[in-house]
Amino acid sequence: MKTFRSIFAVTLLLFCITTQAQKDSTAGQFSLGMRSTVSSFTDAGSTGLGAGGQFWIRVTKHMNTVWYSDYINTNIQSIGFRRDAHIGWSVVFYMDKDPMLTHKITPYILAGQCFDYTNVYSDYFNNSVERWSAAAAQGGVGATYKLTDHFDFSLIALYMMHLGKHVETEIKYTEQGGEKYLSITTPQGASLDGHLLITFSLNYLLGKL
Repeated sequence: MKTFRSIFAVTLLLFCITTQAQKDSTAGQFSLGMRSTVSSFTDAGSTGLGAGGQFWIRVTKHMNTVWYSDYINTNIQSIGFRRDAHIGWSVVFYMDKDPMLTHKITPYILAGQCFDYTNVYSDYFNNSVERWSAAAAQGGVGATYKLTDHFDFSLIALYMMHLGKHVETEIKYTEQGGEKYLSITTPQGASLDGHLLITFSLNYLLGKL
């Protein structure tokens, strides 16, 4: 009897999901895009610039998902470099009553998780430190402008917070000559390390999955 009830409950759930997907003509829409990202609040006040790709899979009319990868390079006052690689995803919630209207700016909020790799290099003594993290979380706001039925332009601003090994950088000066250099340290224990990311992207709607 319990087995029958379980089968019936699962069947009913699948039927409800299928019915909802049939009612929502936007479910399953797949878009592919390219992105350019600016990273601020990083080492010694330097700003990074990177590029990457992404794809969107729509869940409902008011909910979307974005899956992305980025590679960002930061020149730290010409005495060191920082390189970041991100692979992550976010859930997007549209705040417009009808986000499918054309030629209209549609705002949204988003939140998600990211796997990331960071490498910081200093010219001083060729010092280099790496960090891997699977516990980065991000959240922010964005807006999409629909250029045509298939093309749209998106602007996203989000704050990414890394939990794990922290890499600290500081501009110092040598005792002799006063030449500046980049000092890199890795404090013991886990800590929070964050930066602001601003992403511009152009996306093309390919169809439905």
